[in-house]
Amino acid sequence: MLLQGQHKRHTTSVLPHHSSTTVSHWAAPGTHHRRWPVEASELRELLERLRQLRNDYSTCEVKKAQGGLPASIWETISAFANGSGGRLILGVDERDAFAVTGVAEPGVMEANLGAICADLEPAVRADISTVELDGRHVVVCEVPQLARDQRPCHKRSLGPWAGSRIRVGDGDRRLTDYEVAVLLANRTEQRHDVAPVPRATLDDLDAELLAAFLVRIRQSRAEIFRRLDDEQVLIMLNVLTRYQDAVVPTLAGLLVFGTYPQTFEPQLGMTFVAYPTAQPGVPGPRGERFSENRSVDGSIPVMVAECIRVLKRNMKRRNVITGLYRTEEWEYPEEVLREVLVNALVHRDYAEFARGMQVQIEMYPDRLVIRNPGGLYGPVEVSSLGTTPVTSSRNRALLKILEDTPFGDGHMVCENRGSGITRIRVALTEAGMEQPRFADDISTFAVEFPNHTLLDEDAIKWLGSLGRGPLSRSQMAALVLMRNGRELSNSSYREVTGVSDSRAASRELRELVERGLIAQQGSRGGTTYRLLTDVIAEAPDLFAPMTAPGSGSRPPLNANEDIVLTALGVGSRSRAELETATGLRPHQVQRALRSLRRQNLVQMSGQERSRNARYTAVR
Repeated sequence: MLLQGQHKRHTTSVLPHHSSTTVSHWAAPGTHHRRWPVEASELRELLERLRQLRNDYSTCEVKKAQGGLPASIWETISAFANGSGGRLILGVDERDAFAVTGVAEPGVMEANLGAICADLEPAVRADISTVELDGRHVVVCEVPQLARDQRPCHKRSLGPWAGSRIRVGDGDRRLTDYEVAVLLANRTEQRHDVAPVPRATLDDLDAELLAAFLVRIRQSRAEIFRRLDDEQVLIMLNVLTRYQDAVVPTLAGLLVFGTYPQTFEPQLGMTFVAYPTAQPGVPGPRGERFSENRSVDGSIPVMVAECIRVLKRNMKRRNVITGLYRTEEWEYPEEVLREVLVNALVHRDYAEFARGMQVQIEMYPDRLVIRNPGGLYGPVEVSSLGTTPVTSSRNRALLKILEDTPFGDGHMVCENRGSGITRIRVALTEAGMEQPRFADDISTFAVEFPNHTLLDEDAIKWLGSLGRGPLSRSQMAALVLMRNGRELSNSSYREVTGVSDSRAASRELRELVERGLIAQQGSRGGTTYRLLTDVIAEAPDLFAPMTAPGSGSRPPLNANEDIVLTALGVGSRSRAELETATGLRPHQVQRALRSLRRQNLVQMSGQERSRNARYTAVR
């Protein structure tokens, strides 16, 4: 018999150690922390959190398991390993308010769980432990996320196509054939960009642009290329390749220099749609479905230039506070647009089964979304984009060519230094705008830019009222986010401000603490920062409590309402996006939104019962 609070620990150790996702008592669902053996007190707090949510979520699965392991348990382990990791709890009844029911033979269950982990390919190195709660044994299985180049984790007997799962909300679904193909392709070097285009010839390339490219190559690498003829140089640089008895353009060469690449690959272009409302399908005031809807074709330099022109045609100019001055700028900085469009075209999947998909640009009144086929490639994770030096390129030859391809304004099309997203973050911070949101769902990668500035006149007025000395642009943005209810860590501070160096972020946060503006909570990896209550009180006119019409005060929020309102602190979201972000069930999100709208804490745009309706926190 285990003593209260003690645990046994069993580890299935097959692969190198990887970090996984755990949830502490103060963490919102999906928060990532360092992996520690679970203790009884932590498990109690987690169960209490689940009772408040009335549901498990994307990184936590609860099973009663009194009759033994469910037959589908391998699906959850596979899904956790293919995603962000997660925690499997056996011996708790979700249907009975997460009551602790216990398991009869914890040692046998640990062994069986270890066997299931070993039966997956690649085998999962899970931490399996038994904790005693209320005189009953609960088995906890901590599943780490697998490295990207080891996925998909699948049941060996079924193979990757039928035996791979991914976590969606609090359930597991089978990976699509394309998702499996993308993950398997990530295990090897990608060479789709250097594939020959047999029907194309040198005459299909833009001679003027090609000549400018060759001039730059011979100027920058004279010792290597000055004695070689044009054809040799272009073959060595993967613009051309030998195919059977002819020399033909590669896919990369055609995409960069082709007069009209879509002659050979009709779908390798871009689509642009401007919607009149915040939800696709909801008509505008005159009944229009689109403000503009068109395809953009041509080579990569041509498509980027044309897309920027089209975006400007659908954008407005607005006043932005820059230091002591007010300047007029586009809604989205041009530098940001160029970087993100080039990234979408350069890093998309060019495999045969992905060439029927286009890069999509969707413009809404409240946001801009850009999607490309193929998720992240290599060891890069969404959380590290633009904040760590780790980079990985799916289409290396294409990137190398664009590094020396003139854009027309004196710059090259891309730098090929892995600094694009970092520069996007910095440019948005300089413009006083919120940072972008990235989403990688294996088959597609999306970037969403909120269409508003953090440092508007209201925010500038409040910051000026603090009287705590000069602040950097990143400190100002962080304080405004904290004013809106956010708590920030060193990592999230870098994500939302564009500061790339963790030491610089620590220094800026420490300065805010020393000036008496924010409070530090926790230590080491769990340190977070929040705005001090007395700082909020210094500007009561900007922080007047929000109340429902005709009421004198607002009733306290319940757990689900608080979770939904916190999730809306980062911008406009649909119900489906809120379900994913919070881990709540559809009816829980719908009920919380209805209550928050009654209290004037949330506003809705779109039709009442539409799944496309979007919700925004009232500030």
